[in-house]
Amino acid sequence: MTATNREPLARPGWPRRVARLAWPAAGVALLLGVTVSLLLPAGRHQWALSLIRQPARYTALSFTRPAGLPEVIGRGQPVTVAFAVTNHQGRPVTYRYVVSAASRPGTRQLARARAVVASGATWSVTVRVRPRCAASPCRVTVALPGHPEVIDFLVRVRPRGLASRARAGPGRPR
Repeated sequence: MTATNREPLARPGWPRRVARLAWPAAGVALLLGVTVSLLLPAGRHQWALSLIRQPARYTALSFTRPAGLPEVIGRGQPVTVAFAVTNHQGRPVTYRYVVSAASRPGTRQLARARAVVASGATWSVTVRVRPRCAASPCRVTVALPGHPEVIDFLVRVRPRGLASRARAGPGRPR
């Protein structure tokens, strides 16, 4: 190496001058990075998760025995509906459920009840209803008024005459 290449290192105070210039540059780069992250939606979301992080408050509504729900029923035949309401609101909540049946002409309320569910607890409900739909298919709905949760299922309703013909079978007297 020549003397000219080593000359800047030989000057007294050179590392101190570099350090004095590096800190402001690092500060400006950090400030620029934070500003850009706050301007982008994904960055704001990450900041909110990191600084604020609040537990999710929600209610879960689900069928407990969905395989047991019928696909076809006779007119006026009872149906057993089993569902669960789970409270993840962080406080006790009074829940009210409404089971209703709807077909083309209108909706009919079949059952309703209310209960206070403790935080973290589950309210299991089994109710037997008779959907009286004027047309097929019939939509049986479980709703929690005041909450966005709704579950439902479709059931085809056999006319009364088909039930007796199906039992009699072909070639048998009716």
